Amino acid sequence: MTNDRVIWQIPRLRIDEEEARHRKVSWLELFYDLFFVVVIARLSHELVGDVSFHLVAEYILLFVPLWWIWIGSTYYNERFETSGLETRLMFLIKMFPLVGLAVFAHDAFKGGSTGFALSYAAGRTIITFLWLRASFHVPEFRPVGKIYVSGFTLSIVLFILSIFVSPTLRFILWGIALSIDLITPWFTLKGQSRLPRFSTSKLPERFGLLMIIVLGETAAGVVNGIQDIHSIDSEKIFTAMLGVILGFSLWWIYFDFIARRVAKPQILYSILWSYLHLPLAIGIAAIGAGLTNLISLTGETLPPNIQTLTMASYGLTLLMMGLLEITLNRTEDEPAHHFTSPILKIITGITAFGLILFLPPLHSMSLIIILIVLTLIHMMYGLWVWFGQK
Repeated sequence: MTNDRVIWQIPRLRIDEEEARHRKVSWLELFYDLFFVVVIARLSHELVGDVSFHLVAEYILLFVPLWWIWIGSTYYNERFETSGLETRLMFLIKMFPLVGLAVFAHDAFKGGSTGFALSYAAGRTIITFLWLRASFHVPEFRPVGKIYVSGFTLSIVLFILSIFVSPTLRFILWGIALSIDLITPWFTLKGQSRLPRFSTSKLPERFGLLMIIVLGETAAGVVNGIQDIHSIDSEKIFTAMLGVILGFSLWWIYFDFIARRVAKPQILYSILWSYLHLPLAIGIAAIGAGLTNLISLTGETLPPNIQTLTMASYGLTLLMMGLLEITLNRTEDEPAHHFTSPILKIITGITAFGLILFLPPLHSMSLIIILIVLTLIHMMYGLWVWFGQK
């Protein structure tokens, strides 16, 4: 009987890359991701309406825990995925904390903070238990697993302790705990370099699917913006169409320049590649919320905070795409220039931030057109390197 027919399996390090085996994202992982769709939608909705710096800071602080549950589950599955019943059971159990995060996300800085903290602690406890189990069964993973379990357990404890203190101290503890989560993997670089390489088939696909989820917020932003309009006219319809074009153009750039390639083989680049997706996801989801605001305010001069949020979200998105491209491996037939391609995105992102200071208050249509023009630079460059060069 092969291991695939064993109903309950112990963790074993995957060596697919060493054996040149192609891996695909499972249907179970795709179903699991639907819970993240719900939570991201609820977080993004907090940026609709009268946006303030305070609300943006809350949005980021809540996005990081969600991301950390997703990435912890993703990398555990990358290392130790099996076809046993335990994999399905663990995914089922991990879905319950995500429901809690979705329920308490809208009120996480008020009455729902206890529920949000406990939901996150529960989600991280499950994943940390899986790392501990893998460390017990796989000696070569143990040096990395010990660091993971130590750092992540400390973070979990801080989140649990946060429910017993005042609100101000509570959110400070959240910040410290999340910082520990983010820093911990950097202490495993040496140990990770001795482990099998990450999959160059499944892992990029996994991140690409996450980007599809956050890009879906641009579609939701357009629909929600139209629903907020009391009377629809040609200007509002055209503005909504421009919003769809902007979302499509962001898809174009990510999947033409980034998703089709893999990170450089060194573990440092692999971790940088994964971490840079966090601010990228934050930026794209915020653009979706910005589109809701822009379309619902069609025909009016935009409030400065709405215009600033949209421009800053776009600038962050393009800046992260440029930095991500630097982490990618190059093949001999790669058409995009190693310097020109990422620097164009970085310059565009910085330009968007700079325009915040110099642009007067605009109408929605004008602002979206500016963003589309900036995006077209990369789309035209992509067409030129693929089809224009001999």
